[in-house]
Amino acid sequence: MELKCNKGFLILIGLALSATIGIILLFVGCALHYESANEGIVNWWGLFVLIFYLLAPVPLTLAKLCTVRECASEESLKVLYDICYFISACIVVSGFGLPAVMARNMIIEYGAAGIIGGANIFVFSTVYAFFAFFTREEEWDWTSDDW
Repeated sequence: MELKCNKGFLILIGLALSATIGIILLFVGCALHYESANEGIVNWWGLFVLIFYLLAPVPLTLAKLCTVRECASEESLKVLYDICYFISACIVVSGFGLPAVMARNMIIEYGAAGIIGGANIFVFSTVYAFFAFFTREEEWDWTSDDW
């Protein structure tokens, strides 16, 4: 029996796997023990990065919604996309900067900040790959093998 899967479905599975690895790394980074006077305390402050994970796709989603509804001219859409790319880039840089600032202020360990940075790489690259794949101009459906 031959299994047939189209490429879009396999890419979706890969994106889900990448996001899952990122979230697992985030929890592993938060579960590291903080070496202080209170040994054995697990520090969950690194989970504040989840806010940036949720905010990262919002500007590009709004820009795409404006493009679909054709609510602006072509020149103003270019400006809108530039602003949305800038806001998204600020959110991504903030997602990497927050664990570094928390490690510098000794809220979390430096190792935890490094693991959270690895989680950021997985999750933000998943968000980028999702937008790169699913916002293409040509339409495709889940049942076709050629796209």
